[in-house]
Parts: sequence; structure tokens; C-alpha cells
Amino acid sequence: MGVRKFVTAMLATASIAAGGVAQADDTVTLGFTAALSGDFAAFGENMRRGAELAIEQLNADGTGPTFELFPVDDRGEAREGVLIAQRFCSDEDVDVVLGYSFSSIALAAVPVYDQCGLPVLASAVTSPDLSGASPYFRRNILTDAVQGAMMGTFAVETLGDKRIYVIHQQDDYGIGVANAFTEAAEAAGAEILGTENYLLGAKDFKTQISRIRSADPDALFIGGFYSEAAKIASQAQSLGVDVQLLGTDGSLNPELVSLGGEAVEGMIVYGMFDPSVATEDTAAFIEGYEAAHGMAPNAFSALGYDAVMTVAEAVRIATEAGDLTRESLNTAFGEIDGFPGVTGPTTFDAQGDRAGSLYFLQVRDGAFALAE
Repeated sequence: MGVRKFVTAMLATASIAAGGVAQADDTVTLGFTAALSGDFAAFGENMRRGAELAIEQLNADGTGPTFELFPVDDRGEAREGVLIAQRFCSDEDVDVVLGYSFSSIALAAVPVYDQCGLPVLASAVTSPDLSGASPYFRRNILTDAVQGAMMGTFAVETLGDKRIYVIHQQDDYGIGVANAFTEAAEAAGAEILGTENYLLGAKDFKTQISRIRSADPDALFIGGFYSEAAKIASQAQSLGVDVQLLGTDGSLNPELVSLGGEAVEGMIVYGMFDPSVATEDTAAFIEGYEAAHGMAPNAFSALGYDAVMTVAEAVRIATEAGDLTRESLNTAFGEIDGFPGVTGPTTFDAQGDRAGSLYFLQVRDGAFALAE
């Protein structure tokens, strides 16, 4: 395939006499694509920062290959995502692809990767439609079906919300997470009073909020990203809607608080990591990230970090068995079992999905903390 390989070579005559065999140092190239500009750049930038920290640490160790990141901005456009996938496929130096901010872009790109046999490990795309989409596609984030269901159950059984209204962005992500939330909340005994939707990038939600106010719910679930969630919260506050706000991992971002201010105080979201929940296993990562970037990491920083470390583990498995190729690396991903990380252990099932757990986090005094 022309992929960069670890080449096992015989040494010079003296070494041959001593029976020595060495593996030449080489480079593992990680293609990376996400929205790195525009309104939703925070997801991609945070993943990239986490990935860069992992690469810096791996390369500083000096005991394995050199890792390098090849980032490309897909601008949040499906057409651009396909072109980037074609570019990565045709570049024989690219061994694996990381990133992806939007499920719709990943769904458009997967057939390209499937055709060229290039493995992908995504960290921010959660659509159930990606489960089993290709034997070359995996992700280290939980699916919408899993996360939405966990939040639906939590809202009813832990928070005691019985009358819930749902509003979501009209795309793969928003529809998937809203459906999962609704099914789980209803199964737990809640009544879903109604459902509204909006287009990504919308700014005026007063019509939907007026209907929500008339229904008088206990809680409002916002199935979308931080930018719209902050606007919905602010406009709901201005229209006198005083309910428990619930959100998704797409709102677990400091930008939610920056944009929403007091309106998002008390809002509960979920994610696989947050620096407010530091453990012995995450303390070193948090310290290293803050030192490198001058800010605290978030869930997508942690997922980007874990993605690179998981690639390094797959490289180790593949090279112990022989040469590193795209195919051997893809096989190695399937052999990873409980690999530890800052977002928990990683194992991929036959559909390319990962099992795991969530933290429920609440905005308190302008910062995320474990929900009470």
C-alpha cells in the first residue's frame, strides 16, 4: 500500500554475527480533520490540542516511532469532508485519520475511507448511523443512542422531572440524541409535552419558546450545540421561562457559559470527561494540558488525547505482529481491550463503537461541576 512502515532490517556484518536485528525509526502520520474555523471551531480545536499534547508526550518518550499530526479544516461542510478524505486516501504517508466534529461529514467521508482501507478513529461524532458504517471506522465517544438515553433516565429518575419539552437542532446529531432522550424519558415515566426543532446557526427561537412556555414543563431538553443552546437559554429567560435546562455533550464547553451567562446557570449537561472531576488517572493529563495550552482541558480535548494514545497502542500491537500498514493497524484496533485513558478504558465492539460512562455536570457559579 506504500504506507510508512516499520522496516525490520539486518544490521551490518558485525551485528549479523552477533545475531542482532533492529527496527528502523520511522514516522506514523495521523491525518486530522474537523471544523477548525467558524462558529463551531471549539470542538475541532479542543480535539486538536489534546491530540497535540499526546503526540508531544509520545515523541518525548523516544522509545517508539515519531508521531506527527496532519490537520485539515473541513469548515463543517460535507463536500469538503469528502475531498479531504480523498486527499488522505491518496497520501500514502497517512496511516490513520482522527477528528471529525460533525456526524454528517463523517457519514459522507466513510465510503471513501472504506474504499481505500484507511482506518479512522473519530472523537466527536455520535450518530447511530455511524455504527457499523465501515470496518475501517471507529470512535472513542459514546453514541447519541447511549448518551441521550442516559440523560433521559437521569432527568426522570434522579432529577424527578416528569413534564419535559424537547427542542433540537435539525440534523443527524440533534435528531438522534433527541429521539434517544425521548424514548428513555418516556420509559422512565415522564410525559414529553412537545418537540421543536431548529436549523444549525439559527438565532431567533422566540416562536418555539412561546409554545414551550404555554406547555408549562418541568424541564427543557436542548439537543444541540453550545452556540444555539446559549441563545435558547437567554431568550427563554427573557420570556420568563423558568425551567430546568438540560443539554448534551455538544453544550459541554466553556463557550456555553461565555455566551449564555446567567441564563445557563443551573443547566445540566453530560460528557465523558471534565476537569472538575479530577482523579488520580486524569490529574497528570490536566496538569500537562494546562501547562501546554494555558487553559483547562474539556471532554473533547480528553477524547482527542485518548485517540492518539489509542493509535499508539494499535501501532504497538501491529508492529509486534509484523509490518505497520493501514490494514495491520486496522486489525490492531480490533484487538485493543480495555486500554486505559483519561476518559476511561477503550474497547471497540464489532460495530466500531465504544462502551463507557458519563458524568452529569451542572453550571454553578459560571463553571461546570458534578450535578447535585
